[in-house]
Amino acid sequence: MPRKNTPDIPGTDCKNDARKTLREGRSALAEGLAQASSDALPFEHAYSRLLDTYFRLRLAELGTGHDRVALVAVGGYGRQELCPASDIDILVLCNRSIPPQAIDLAQALFLPLWDEGFTLGHGFRTVSDCVKLAAHDHKVLASLLDARLVAGSPALLEDMVRRLDERVLPRRSHAFLSWLDTEHERRLAAHGDGTVLLEPNLKEGLGGLRDYHRILWLARIRGKAGTVEELMAQAGFSSGDATLLRQAVTFLHGVRNRLHLLSGRKNDTLFLDLQPGIAQTMGFHDDGGLLGVERFLGALHRCMSDIKGLSDAFRGVPGGPVLPVSPCPEVDAGVVIAGGAVHLCLPDGVEASPRLTLETFVRAAASPSGPTPRLDWNTRRRMAAAIAGRASELSGVEVGRALIAILTSARAFDVLEQMDAVGLLPALLPAYGAARDRVQFDGFHSYPAGMHTLFTIRQLEQLATNGPEPFATLWRECPEGAGGGAEPGRLSVLLAALFHDLGKGLEDASHHEESGAGIARDVLSAWGLPAPVVDDVTFLVREHLLLMRTAQRRDLNDEAVVGQVAGIVGDRARLERLLLLSYADASATGPKAWNRWAASLLDELRGKTLNMLRDVEAGGIHTAGSVGDVLARVRTLATHQPTTPPLGEDIAAAFLAAMPPRYVVANDPERILRHMEMARQLNLDVEEARKRLEPGRAERGLVVMEGRPVHGGRESDLWEVTILARDQQGLFATLAGVVALHGLNVYAADAFVWRDGTALDVFHVTAPPDPLYAREFWGKVRSSVQYAMTGKLALDYRLEEARASRILPDALREALRRPAEVRVDNGLSDFYTVIDVFAPDRPALLYDVARTLQSLHLDVLFAKVSTLGNRTADTFSVRTAQGQKLTDEEHLAEVRAALLHAVASR
Repeated sequence: MPRKNTPDIPGTDCKNDARKTLREGRSALAEGLAQASSDALPFEHAYSRLLDTYFRLRLAELGTGHDRVALVAVGGYGRQELCPASDIDILVLCNRSIPPQAIDLAQALFLPLWDEGFTLGHGFRTVSDCVKLAAHDHKVLASLLDARLVAGSPALLEDMVRRLDERVLPRRSHAFLSWLDTEHERRLAAHGDGTVLLEPNLKEGLGGLRDYHRILWLARIRGKAGTVEELMAQAGFSSGDATLLRQAVTFLHGVRNRLHLLSGRKNDTLFLDLQPGIAQTMGFHDDGGLLGVERFLGALHRCMSDIKGLSDAFRGVPGGPVLPVSPCPEVDAGVVIAGGAVHLCLPDGVEASPRLTLETFVRAAASPSGPTPRLDWNTRRRMAAAIAGRASELSGVEVGRALIAILTSARAFDVLEQMDAVGLLPALLPAYGAARDRVQFDGFHSYPAGMHTLFTIRQLEQLATNGPEPFATLWRECPEGAGGGAEPGRLSVLLAALFHDLGKGLEDASHHEESGAGIARDVLSAWGLPAPVVDDVTFLVREHLLLMRTAQRRDLNDEAVVGQVAGIVGDRARLERLLLLSYADASATGPKAWNRWAASLLDELRGKTLNMLRDVEAGGIHTAGSVGDVLARVRTLATHQPTTPPLGEDIAAAFLAAMPPRYVVANDPERILRHMEMARQLNLDVEEARKRLEPGRAERGLVVMEGRPVHGGRESDLWEVTILARDQQGLFATLAGVVALHGLNVYAADAFVWRDGTALDVFHVTAPPDPLYAREFWGKVRSSVQYAMTGKLALDYRLEEARASRILPDALREALRRPAEVRVDNGLSDFYTVIDVFAPDRPALLYDVARTLQSLHLDVLFAKVSTLGNRTADTFSVRTAQGQKLTDEEHLAEVRAALLHAVASR
């Protein structure tokens, strides 16, 4: 039940000014916290005692007449867990009624706190009010379980505690436990599992402080009280478990205190930009190839994992502790799987071995049905002790045989996650241990490298039941390749998923695909796997980024690009295995890596590569075959179209004669017909303008624009914007700038110039702010293009304002700065030069690059924009004004220098 009262602080003099004491004490504590390392005295205890001192001094300053109330700390204040920006939850407890002078007491107590910037959660309640509320509101009951007397009448708090014990807890205990379970699921849905996230919620995420509070409430609802050590002992846990919990909670509090201090407000989400500063103040520095912030995040995740595991065990969920009242069944084997839990039952004095530990996980993976059994807490702790420094007792063949059995069990994710938690997986695969805590602070990856690896395996396993197409079908049709067979199959993909990012554990992880392939070859050979499987896994690891990089950065209408992919993969079966790995890797990275756009690009590349592998001209998934077939289909549609008036054969023939082959290959007949309708409207607008203006001025700024959703209806997250205009200087750059000005992110852009001088640009962008008024929105975008092209809109000035509102936080910029990079390649295409630009993301970056290319008299024919968190990887296919590739070395050097200046100058 509620904690014992905190003793008075020695030396307290009631004649001191309470407000002055509070102000000076708070300032000193904040200064000490900012300078302290992780082993400093817990800030929250000292802060809570400072507030206790204030309330006692303040109550004494008010004189007599207040001895019939009790100041009771509840919630975090009651637990003495106040962080710098925590709410001060204080209850003024009265006997049978709230006295008339309550308002005067409230003003005297609380106004100084409000003046000092504190946030208060306060109220006046009678003992009966508290009991009634606790009987119906579980949140109120939870807060009262943490009640602690600060000042005033002890008898009032004792009376409330007694009534709760007698009237509420016996009747509401079961419902309260169910509420705790419901809250657990709600927290998981709302805040995720903090033990794996790069930006965990330190309070509400799983493994956060709420899991610790859950332990305290569970103990107190059972009528137990005392210190954490006493509570743990009463529940059957060891003193070592209690120490582990205390250390983990202390560390978590230390992080949360500094998070509040750096945020300057109440904040429980550990955002990336604040992590370097917190890591430094807590004594984490770069060491052994790991950044200090990576070492810090690894320690935090392990602490949260321990809290999460103890909370689950304390509740008695499957995997809870084997208590003295329910001993292990007496069986010959040391491993017992029963009731959804795995128990390692050994006689007293007998320690677990690495071999028995590994065999335990193999048996858990082989469980016949139902959820994967979970380790009970005692087993988890015994395993961790058994593994330390003894993994070398296992041979490579033993390890390989066991891990292959686990990977092919359809329970690999659940089992490997538990192996990771006890330290077995890092011990068996040192390369995994080296990469486990690696973090890419790019806003793109949602998990550290180790957990991302496990999630990649999970994505593959889920394809067997409810995965997206075509990957679910590919997985079902892929041969198993298990059982020691020499033929590659699903086993190759699962092994590649396990190894694909292990190269990130090396000090130089810039080419982690190559180093990861070397690791895979060495380890799999030591495991004794057949050479074809080793070769296949090595290939998959080395090329696991090939398909996504090509799909997101290259012009898939260029046969040379598709032919290069087809040449690398070699055959359909290997392409399908690489597709499976690419999907699992991207979807396990996070929502910014896998979305409808990424899926559609990968599917397009898949179709075209299959066509190339079948020796069929790679004309695109939606084309009707050759260019001639497409043109014939367009003529038919134009003749029989239901539009008013119809285009007619002559107009259609003129348009078709003006279209370059690359345009015809890139678009299906229906889209081409729609573009012809837009081109006819553009011609009509130009003719009308020429009646009023001379030809040069008449055409400038005239555009025809259409925006339509790519997937589904107006609520689609991806829109295609088509713009037609007369070809004119700076058109592409202007379009890119206007799109950015209206808050849209660009995924890709295609630029075509017909032989009649019609410029056609297609942008794939994010959805309009309000899709219900999309027509009005695109009308504003069209007007902005016209104004910018005719000098009525200062595009540079407007975009500069947008840039000023979005600045990468200095802490993250300085801790993880990566310079911009420009690569030029003339070998990727037979028709144009490919320029890759890698730079920190910012508004209108595409505009800056396009304007720079324009100033160098280069035509942008194609652009793809991949935003990887806070960095972009943008690709541009360009030609000179004469329609040639860039071959002059001096010109190329000038292009590189100009682009680097453009992307780094703001």
